[in-house]
Amino acid sequence: MTSNTATTPAPEAGAYDPRPIEAAAREFWDRTRAFEVTEDAGRDTFYCLSMLPYPSGALHMGHVRNYTIGDVISRFQRMQGRNVLQPMGWDAFGLPAENAAIKHKTAPAKWTYANIEHMRGQLKALGYAIDWSREFATCGRTTTAGNS
Repeated sequence: MTSNTATTPAPEAGAYDPRPIEAAAREFWDRTRAFEVTEDAGRDTFYCLSMLPYPSGALHMGHVRNYTIGDVISRFQRMQGRNVLQPMGWDAFGLPAENAAIKHKTAPAKWTYANIEHMRGQLKALGYAIDWSREFATCGRTTTAGNS
């Protein structure tokens, strides 16, 4: 699993440190495939697709707000017994990606997929109930998050 590259100083001795608990929860969700959806004709379905982020390199607070709202709605629907699909994708098609790559003196594909990898790690660190096996990108190549 990809982790967030930002580092947080270790807490003082005896202080609460959420990092091991969060890592254990993410590992459990990955191992049990907690948020992957399978066909279940016996349950109502709910589909929650939030706006796709443009893989610019890093999430900002607007992303966090947007995906937290969708995640709360998805988790509520799941608690109501619905079969919930909350996928993630990347809005990486077109001229903005090319312009950003030119600005950073790199190939558009290399720039875009490196940013997707980084942002995926950030989203996973936030613990959202995303079905990563359904990940997609508008730039064409399938991503491999379901295998990470």
